Amino acid sequence: MLRTLQISNYALIRALDISFEDGLTVITGETGAGKSILMGALGLLLGNRADTDVLYDKQKKCVVEAQFDIHHLDLQPFFEEQDLDYQEVTTIRREINEHSRSRAFINDTPVNLNVLKELSSKLIDIHSQHQSLLLGDPMFRLAMLDQYAQNATLRAEYKQTLASWRQTDQKWRDLQRQCTEQALQQEFRQYTVQELDKAGLHPDEQEEIEQSVRVLSNAEDIKARLYRAAYTLSENEEGAVVQQLKSVQAELDALSDIGPAYQELQQRLRAACLELEDIAYDISLKESGVEVNPQELERLNERLDLLNTLQHKYQVENVAGLLALKESLEAELAEYGDHRELLKQLEAQRDKLYAQLMAQARQLSETRAKVVPTLQQEMLGRLATLGMPNSSFEIQLTQTEAPTAEGIDQVVFLFSANKGVPMTDMSKVASGGEMSRLMLSLKSIITDSVLLPTIIFDEIDTGISGTTALKVATVMAELARRHQVIAITHLPQIAAAGDQHLKVFKETRGDDTETQIQPLNEEMREQEIAVILSGEQMSQSALVTARELLQSLKKSKS
Repeated sequence: MLRTLQISNYALIRALDISFEDGLTVITGETGAGKSILMGALGLLLGNRADTDVLYDKQKKCVVEAQFDIHHLDLQPFFEEQDLDYQEVTTIRREINEHSRSRAFINDTPVNLNVLKELSSKLIDIHSQHQSLLLGDPMFRLAMLDQYAQNATLRAEYKQTLASWRQTDQKWRDLQRQCTEQALQQEFRQYTVQELDKAGLHPDEQEEIEQSVRVLSNAEDIKARLYRAAYTLSENEEGAVVQQLKSVQAELDALSDIGPAYQELQQRLRAACLELEDIAYDISLKESGVEVNPQELERLNERLDLLNTLQHKYQVENVAGLLALKESLEAELAEYGDHRELLKQLEAQRDKLYAQLMAQARQLSETRAKVVPTLQQEMLGRLATLGMPNSSFEIQLTQTEAPTAEGIDQVVFLFSANKGVPMTDMSKVASGGEMSRLMLSLKSIITDSVLLPTIIFDEIDTGISGTTALKVATVMAELARRHQVIAITHLPQIAAAGDQHLKVFKETRGDDTETQIQPLNEEMREQEIAVILSGEQMSQSALVTARELLQSLKKSKS
């Protein structure tokens, strides 16, 4: 339970250090004194959003810190799971700096807000006057029913399975859409691959064909010119070039013995003759290899036409582009096949998760239905205690066609405050005071069932007065025997029921206004309750009434 709360540099609070006792702690104060500020600071420990607007001094950080006695709670597994240091008196701290950066700590170990929320939800529950409106929210009703049925584990498992199923279903839908889009182009891809396969393409064939076409197109002229060149070099009987050079070589051979200069000329000429003989031989080979073949030329031109047609058709520049296109389309065809197989696997996984989800939803539904009669009876008992003995209350469960975030159930709380009046949805017929008592009844029952150590009621007394307020105070005092209850109230009956009384007030110092909080002794309590009874001008009769009210409630507790 909550032992101490320290607040610094928050809204109108410069610094506060508050100690809380067991039982019922009541907090009173004038409107605007800062009770809501106190709740806002506590909300930070529950993981609520924070910004720099809360800083009393914009140049300093805000710190909200609380100590909770958790020795009687089975929270060691949570601390071990989160790798946190377990302490029987655990400290939770929240810091906000001037840049709106927020940090959270559990026993001086930094944690994220999800961890902070998870722990604080096991320690404290804040119920405000506006929360009564949530009784009209089907999700809230189911959450309350699940708390009473102690379905926390089942709900967590269901939500986890639901998230997995939705994620898998979305993947399946996305892939199915992708496969449908791919299927529309499969025929084109297959046709194109078959056409390119049939063409029997090779990477360098176009260049080779174009060269062969150039040769075959000029074969006769090439052959004639090569023949004449070879003839002139070595076969012309009247003056072949090679034979004439050999005559010149004979003249230089005769001079080679005269000196080195002639020997050099003789060697150069000999090399030229050998080179020309080789050239003449190669020309003859080339000439004999050139074939005039109109049929082959026609075949190559047809092949070249096919390649050019395919390149134009598929808008690529060469055969390499056609081969790359074929490879890409083959990969897409294979990918489509892989996608179809993955689609089957995802569908099987989705169906398996859905079956698991529905099994968990039915189990949730069964546990809810099982506790409905007991909860109805307990609610009627609490409502009678709170001054509504003739009321009727019924929990109506129906099932949805498809699973929702909370299972397959829809729940309606039916209510009638008077005999002979048909029950209908409580959110449509209950008055403000009735809604407050309904919520108090439900909260007190739920709190008992989940063993929540601390519950805070923030002005739950809206629409309540007189005898009813006294009954509400009695219920709160009874609840405080099993839990720590903190109640912010404007009602003297509830204020008088407290075991501890704290007063919130504003204090002006110079140009600054601060919110302060003060524990009240017995005499101060009498005066505070008298002020609540009579207003700012406390009367003697109000003081007497306050004293009697305190004594009366003290006797009822003993």
